[in-house]
Amino acid sequence: MLDLASLLFVATFRDWVIIFTGIIIGAFFLIALILTLVLGLLTRSLLRKVSSMIDDSVKPLLGSAKETADHVKGTTTFVSNAAVTPIVRTYGVVAGVRRAVGVIAGLTGAGGEPPKK
Repeated sequence: MLDLASLLFVATFRDWVIIFTGIIIGAFFLIALILTLVLGLLTRSLLRKVSSMIDDSVKPLLGSAKETADHVKGTTTFVSNAAVTPIVRTYGVVAGVRRAVGVIAGLTGAGGEPPKK
C-alpha cells in the first residue's frame, strides 16, 4: 500500500498546512486588532468633536430658551396680577351684591331657592 516515503510526505505536508494555517490566523488576528484600535481612536475623536460642537452651538441655544421661558413666566405673572386678579375680584363682588340684593328683596331664599309661598 503506502510506503514509508509517502507516509513521511503526508506527515510533512500536514505539518506545513498546520504551520501555514497558524500564520494566516495570527495575521488575521493582528489585522483585526489593529482595525479595532483604529476604529476606537476614530470613535473617540468623533465623540470629542461632537461634544465640542454641542458646547459651541447647542448650549447657547439652551441658555436662550431658558431666558425666554423666564420672560414668559414673568409676563404671565404680570398679566395675572394686573388683569386677571382684578377681574375675578370684581366679578366676585358683583356676584355677592346680586346675591345680597336677591336675599334682601326676597327673590331668593338664603339657600338659593325661591321662597316658598
